[in-house]
Amino acid sequence: MTTSQSGSNGKRFDRGVVATAPVVRATGSTADLYPRLVAMQRTMQATAFAMLSVKANTLINPGTLTVVVESSFSDGSPAPAFISDFRHKLLAHLKALPHPLVFTAAGVFDLKSDPSRIRQSGNPHVTAIAFPVQLGAMGNGYTVFFGPRVELDPDILIDLHRKSFVVMREALKLDFNSMVALESLNDREIECLQLVGNGMKSEAIGEQLHLSVHTVNAYLGSATTKLDAVNRIQAIAKAIRLGLIG
Repeated sequence: MTTSQSGSNGKRFDRGVVATAPVVRATGSTADLYPRLVAMQRTMQATAFAMLSVKANTLINPGTLTVVVESSFSDGSPAPAFISDFRHKLLAHLKALPHPLVFTAAGVFDLKSDPSRIRQSGNPHVTAIAFPVQLGAMGNGYTVFFGPRVELDPDILIDLHRKSFVVMREALKLDFNSMVALESLNDREIECLQLVGNGMKSEAIGEQLHLSVHTVNAYLGSATTKLDAVNRIQAIAKAIRLGLIG
């Protein structure tokens, strides 16, 4: 359930954004998420964005924030320094109610503890705003916009927070599917993909591995299916992106 509170300007803002979101089409790669994040960046009139994820393996290594998608930069990404400076604050905040965090020259505050700050308009001292996303067992993270210049309007913030849930859910699905593919491909499938990627044809691969052409094609077809690719070329591209082959 989501509760709300009125600000002094008469508008209302969420005291806790529910982690439900509208149905969206499945994305094929993190590149498909980029246009959505760019659109959100423009809404915030921000200079840059980054999506940060707390990986599932943090039971072993707690406190790891990973950049999933970020803006293109000519002079370097602000995300590494941001994570270094605020890692503990960001991770601790995820354990609380998921209110947006606003980073300013004077410090960090959330819109629950200090809702009056929502009236700031184009404040040059606002260096970043981070929308936390809690998706339970699926994963957690933030969508961060650097140097926002838009008025911190409740309606805008609510809309962007909900969109953050949508985009993060899609990013975590991709991450999960990648891990499934990584674990389900067997050694022969990976080996055949690597050799095709090296420019070899099925006949040559069969000769090298002492397999029939039919068996080689079966391995390649199985690998293509497991990687959810439409053909061998896309399967090779995905395998390279996942680090399965070189």
